[in-house]
Amino acid sequence: MLLKAFAAFYLSLYRQYTWQPIWLLSDTPEDHHFHRRRFTQKYRNKQKIVRSLWFSMSLLVLAFPAMPFAVFVTLFTTFLSFCILDETE
Repeated sequence: MLLKAFAAFYLSLYRQYTWQPIWLLSDTPEDHHFHRRRFTQKYRNKQKIVRSLWFSMSLLVLAFPAMPFAVFVTLFTTFLSFCILDETE
């Protein structure tokens, strides 16, 4: 059982590294690559803000477990996340 899970895990890693585009695996893409923004310090700071926002909102939903409230908070947090991570000027 454990051996089967171990083999499945490493097979999934092999698939991920062989079937994904190489630019997804790189931490330092080319200067003009469209994915470069993910590796800038400014974008990583925005990701930290969004991560803490989601953590805070999930604690809020756990504190007040009502379905309409949870749906509203989730949709609002999604909207805020997209606004924060938006790259337009």
